[in-house]
Amino acid sequence: MVRDLDFRVKRTPVKPLAQPATVRVALPTNKKGGPSATLWTVLVLLLVAATIGIWQFSTISTTPTTSVKTPTPTKEASPLADPVPTKAENSILSPQSSSPLVQIYDSGAGSTEVGALVDKLKALGYKVDNLDKSQFNYDRTYIRYRAGMQAEAEKIQSAMPDRLISLKEVQSAGLFDILILLGNN
Repeated sequence: MVRDLDFRVKRTPVKPLAQPATVRVALPTNKKGGPSATLWTVLVLLLVAATIGIWQFSTISTTPTTSVKTPTPTKEASPLADPVPTKAENSILSPQSSSPLVQIYDSGAGSTEVGALVDKLKALGYKVDNLDKSQFNYDRTYIRYRAGMQAEAEKIQSAMPDRLISLKEVQSAGLFDILILLGNN
């Protein structure tokens, strides 16, 4: 027979090990004027300063600009010489001199073609403003003109006999008298 020694051993109760004393850690409390409140105050002040700066920059950068050049008054053209101005003279969009303002976009023709047309129109006595590259390319040339400028637009059309041109009067508040979209053909 097998002897079981384990049952004969007298068991003595074991005392639990001494537990270390509980250490209490004091968590920082956010009282008025603590570091967290200071951080929030600084962030709010920076946000307010940035908002004011953006507002001031936007009001400075939106000053109205115009491309219409007003001639300097001369002794011959005094207000007393023409006491009743016509409706066209009162319009801000009317040309300030006898030659109309022609604006040209390169709409696929190329810069050399546009340069040649600018030179040709300046030789004919037009005020020409080259607006460089258009965002679109067209297969023909479009001439848009304001009311009363049809005869001038037809003169410009006759100056370009080799181009396929579409003429159209537009109701526009733009600062041009005649707009040319110089296309491929």
